[in-house]
Amino acid sequence: MRHKIAILSDIHGNLTALRHVLEDAKAEHATEYWFLGDLMTPGPGTNTLFKLLNSLNLKVFIRGNWDDLVLTILNGDTKYLNYDSPGYIHVAKMDQYISQSLAEPYFEQLQQSKMSQFLEINGLKIQITHNILEKNFGHQLLPYEDQHNFDDLIVDPNVDIAVYGHTHHQLMRTTRKEQIIINPGAIGQPYTEWKKFANDLRAEYALLDIDDKGYANVSFKRVSYDIKEELNLAKINHLPYYELYDELLHTGIARTHDFDILKKYNDMYNYRDQVIEFVEKVNAEKLT
Repeated sequence: MRHKIAILSDIHGNLTALRHVLEDAKAEHATEYWFLGDLMTPGPGTNTLFKLLNSLNLKVFIRGNWDDLVLTILNGDTKYLNYDSPGYIHVAKMDQYISQSLAEPYFEQLQQSKMSQFLEINGLKIQITHNILEKNFGHQLLPYEDQHNFDDLIVDPNVDIAVYGHTHHQLMRTTRKEQIIINPGAIGQPYTEWKKFANDLRAEYALLDIDDKGYANVSFKRVSYDIKEELNLAKINHLPYYELYDELLHTGIARTHDFDILKKYNDMYNYRDQVIEFVEKVNAEKLT
């Protein structure tokens, strides 16, 4: 049986981009879909993202590092709690936004999702992760990192293909043993340091073809979508840090780790006080 697999990753709340990618994948006659993690934030999408993915022949749903940050705060886990950190305030404020609309079944789906999955298709053994097997965050697998990091990605020597997301870069390479490694790129936040490519912010995904003889092809896709439509959705839903989302979609620049910029908006909109009230409420509810 032939499998044409649409590999999706790093949607980051960008509902408009996801819709256009799914239209493209259907036009390409994708037979199944894999999602590699980081579903929500900083974009406005919540329930509809789950609804769209669950309407597909979805065979893989992996939990990413931003998914873990959502779960950590909404479950009342205080291990990252730091009201003096602009980065923590940013994450917690986005989680508050998510909590206002996220349906309980979708929260449970996220909570029950795994960090990795192994499949066998037409004799090929496939490892699927967000990043490395035991850790869904970090920079070990950026395209320019050492070869041994990619060799170490595959933990089972019998694996033929490894698929991962997280880095927001489309990539195909091999281990030293020539096992195939694929990254589909990012739907919601494509990124590159190379200036000639940096202005191409189309949504990214990949199509993996497996036929009766095994691995047949991989193709990397880029799909245009209406940024104005996405920003209008963000505005209608009163997305926190709207200005930074606007900048991200137009330039590709993410301010997630720019604490000076985050503090500016935290102060401007009084996000710190709102987060303290929200987190204390969540934690109190978890204790009762």
